[in-house]
Amino acid sequence: MALDKTTLAKIHIAKKELALADEAYRDILFVNFQTGSAKDLTSQQARQLLELFRERGWKSKPGRGQQGKSRFITVKSGPAAKQQKKVLALWNALGYDMGALHGRVKKQFGMDRFEWLEDGQALHILITDLQRRVNRQDKATGHC
Repeated sequence: MALDKTTLAKIHIAKKELALADEAYRDILFVNFQTGSAKDLTSQQARQLLELFRERGWKSKPGRGQQGKSRFITVKSGPAAKQQKKVLALWNALGYDMGALHGRVKKQFGMDRFEWLEDGQALHILITDLQRRVNRQDKATGHC
């Protein structure tokens, strides 16, 4: 099945914004997906390619109709809710993109969504790291 035009456009925008030469771009496609054209990618491969571009520093912009809308993560009540709220507060204090929290949790703990992370020990690890970052940021800016 062919990629939708929106996804294909995102790929080409990312390529342009990362200033990838055509040869380098095609090398990335071939090495990672054994193809020479983004049109031949599956939807899953296209998502992987866009994630690879994000790792290289590309930041997607909100689509039409999404400007000004922030991504919200809601926490449901339960045993992990207090720790989850602490993580969200620290993440926000650091000024990080809320959508990136899902990626961090996926990479570090294997959970696709932050809301699904209910393991107290994993949340404690996350809180400890984020608190350390906040403290370092405060020291650097002179807020003690």
